[in-house]
Amino acid sequence: MSDDEPVPEEATDAPADDSAGQEPRGHRRRWLSWLLQAGVVVLIYVGASTWRTHSLLPTDGTVQAPDLRLQNLDGTRFDLRDLQGKRVQVHFWATWCTVCRQEFGALNAVYENLGQDEAMVSIVADSEDPGAIAQFVKEHGIKYPVLLGSPDVMRAYRIEAFPTNYYLDTQGRIRGTDVGMSTRWGMSKRIGCAR
Repeated sequence: MSDDEPVPEEATDAPADDSAGQEPRGHRRRWLSWLLQAGVVVLIYVGASTWRTHSLLPTDGTVQAPDLRLQNLDGTRFDLRDLQGKRVQVHFWATWCTVCRQEFGALNAVYENLGQDEAMVSIVADSEDPGAIAQFVKEHGIKYPVLLGSPDVMRAYRIEAFPTNYYLDTQGRIRGTDVGMSTRWGMSKRIGCAR
C-alpha cells in the first residue's frame, strides 16, 4: 500500500457509544432509588413510633401527669409536684432491659446539662429490692435520680415497654412521649420543647 492510497474505514456493526448520555440517567435512578428507600425507612419509623406510643397518655397538653409520690434510693420521699415550674423528663426503665442499659451514658449527659428550669427523674420498674437497685446504680455509674417504682405508677402512666419517657411542661402537663432507644440530642430537644 502506498502512502497516497486512502486508508479504508473499518466497518463495524457496533452501535455508537451512548454511555456518556446514560451516565446522568444512571445517577438519577440511583438517587431516586435511594430516596425511595429512605422514604420507606422514615414511614416504617413513624409507623413504629406511633404504634409504640399509641397506648400512652395523650401529649397534647390537656392531660396532667399522674401523681408521683415515690421513694428515692436513699429512703427519702419524692413528689412530682415539687418540680412544678420546671420542664421534666420522667424516664421509666428496668435493670433487665438491654436497651435501657445502652441509654445510661446519654441520660447522664442529659442530666448533667439540664437548665435551671429543667429536671429529670427515672423510675425503675423492678424495685422489689432497694439494696440491689442501689448497687446496680452504683455499678453502672447512674448519676440522675432513681425512684423505686410501683405497679400503681406503672398502670397510671400506662407503661408497657421499656424504656419509656414522658416530657412534662412547667405546669406538669404531658407534652411528649417516646418508647425505645433515644439519643442524648433527642431527649434534650424533647425536654426543651415541653412548653
